[in-house]
Amino acid sequence: MKYYCGLDVSLNNTAICVVNQDGEVIRESEVPTEPVAISQYLKATGLPMERVGLEAGGLTPWLCHELLAADWPAICIETRHAKAAMQAQQVKTDRNDARGLAHIMRTGWFKEVHVKSHASQKLRVLLGNRRCLLDKRLDIDSQIRGTLKVFGHKTGKVTPATYERRIRELVNDDKELQAYIFPMLEVRRHLVQQCNVLEKMILDWVKKDEICGLFMTIPGIGPLTALAFKTFVDRPERFQHSKAVGAAVGLTPRKYASGEVDYDGHITKCGDAFLRSHLFEAAKVMLSRVGRPSALKVWGLRLAKRSSKKKACVAVARRLAVIMHDMWRDGTVFEVNEEAAAVMAA
Repeated sequence: MKYYCGLDVSLNNTAICVVNQDGEVIRESEVPTEPVAISQYLKATGLPMERVGLEAGGLTPWLCHELLAADWPAICIETRHAKAAMQAQQVKTDRNDARGLAHIMRTGWFKEVHVKSHASQKLRVLLGNRRCLLDKRLDIDSQIRGTLKVFGHKTGKVTPATYERRIRELVNDDKELQAYIFPMLEVRRHLVQQCNVLEKMILDWVKKDEICGLFMTIPGIGPLTALAFKTFVDRPERFQHSKAVGAAVGLTPRKYASGEVDYDGHITKCGDAFLRSHLFEAAKVMLSRVGRPSALKVWGLRLAKRSSKKKACVAVARRLAVIMHDMWRDGTVFEVNEEAAAVMAA
């Protein structure tokens, strides 16, 4: 007899349900959200588990790694699939959700989510924190600009380095505004300093990483995009075909085909939005600012003439993801194409 387990995880407690291959509920309980407590409960049942499933969430990487280390067949499942499967239930409780997850494990109707390694998770924290500090600095810049407009003070064109000096010039004669604005500038200065510290950490890490160095041979790919791609893929062998990477990042069009209706929609935008935005920016840089010729750039420029530059950037971003995965698997370097150079010169 085969047994399947569903875990509905919350911050403090986890609902557990165990069903057999015929769909009969064998065990139900609630334990603290700790890997040791969950593992002890599963051992106490004395049942051989075929699959142990839990939805993707904030605690999922930690729980999955610990349960796998304890030799439990833990599987992280995609939240939209789980929601669609359990949407028919009339009463939503943690107990019912755990029961639904157990039945999903039994039927096999789920999409498994890759749980990143601890190393990749830590690098993601570094990238995310740097982005957070940058966003907060931009929020402060916008707040100060907006408040000064009320009094006719126009900031004009400034760089991040000259922004504070310009603001101080504008409020130089108003002691009351100085008392309100200067604390914001002080916080902004600390945000800039700490953002630079995290950015230097990223650059130092990328410099000593061979894979990121390989990615950066592609025109338009910088340290942030290279590291974001490496931490997203984590292990290149988890994608059997490189084309699947573009779909995983959400850069492939939606498909709707039913009866006489058959059309392609906008890109799915599923997966990692952070990496998708960086690949899109890298594609824009390749098509507009990079002088080095390549077959990919020629293809993208031709596509931009037929449709639009935005669509061309999306298409190039998808191809960049595919190419980067191929380079990682093969260890090859991106090379300039002489034929593409001749086409561009013409």
